[in-house]
Parts: sequence; C-alpha cells; structure tokens
Amino acid sequence: MNKPVIVSIIFILSFGFTSQSNGQTLSQRQTESIKNQVDSVFQKMVVFAEKLNFDKLSSGVDDTRGAGFISNGTYYADYSTLINDVKFNAQGISSQDISIREKKISVLSDKIVLLTASGVARAYINDGREIAADFQWSFIYERIDNNWKVVYSHQSTTR
Repeated sequence: MNKPVIVSIIFILSFGFTSQSNGQTLSQRQTESIKNQVDSVFQKMVVFAEKLNFDKLSSGVDDTRGAGFISNGTYYADYSTLINDVKFNAQGISSQDISIREKKISVLSDKIVLLTASGVARAYINDGREIAADFQWSFIYERIDNNWKVVYSHQSTTR
C-alpha cells in the first residue's frame, strides 16, 4: 500500500474510535433530573423490600430484555424464578430494615442508568431473632414507557 492510503485508513479508524467513545451528551440539569427520578424509584423499592411487599417490589422490574439477575452467585434467567426464591427464603421473617451506607447513580444515557449501593440489611425473624448482613447491589435501570424499571441486577450479601 502506498503512504496516502495508509494515512487515510489510520485517520478513518482514529476518527471512528473517538466518535464511539463520546456517547450521549446530557446537560447537568438533565443528568440531575434523571438521577433524582431513579433515586426516587430506588427509595420506594427499598421501602417495599423492608415491608416484604413482593408484588409492589416486582412492579419496579421489567424482565422483557432477558438480561437476567444474579443473587449471591446464583444466576436467574427469569425474574419470576428469583422472586419465588426470595419469597420462599423470606418465610418466617416479619420485616427488615435496610440501611444504605453508599450509593452511586451513574446516568449512562437518557434511557439507561446504573445504580450501585451497599449497606446493612437486618431481618427480623418471627421468633424474635435478628439477622444482619452486609450487602452490595448493582441495578441497571431503563426508562420504559416513561417509567424507570430494573432490567438487570446483581446482589450479594455477607454475614
């Protein structure tokens, strides 16, 4: 190949790589608005989880993308399987308190948001015992029909 062709190819490839790395640009106002919207949904879901209200908790999830869910190293291809396991494991628990220590919301676009959180969950057993566990969560939210829904999650706990 001659030198002008090689330089042209390098230029085209370089331009393509820099163009792909820029992603969607949102204003600070748009970003903060999206963060507030997702945080509001997240806070409601935490309250539903504390009250063991699985139907309302499930209303914040959309499984149509088929991205799957991971809980303590177990992969669930379908949300229904995950929530059934959660319901089964919650038998004998009257309520729980969830304390968030750290939370970060990263707006990836006007339709996709990553939320990570860590903290402590305390489960109150019907017989009076209390079990505490540290947790780490990652949720991918997608704006679907103008509502923010969890389309993927990864959750881990340690006692």
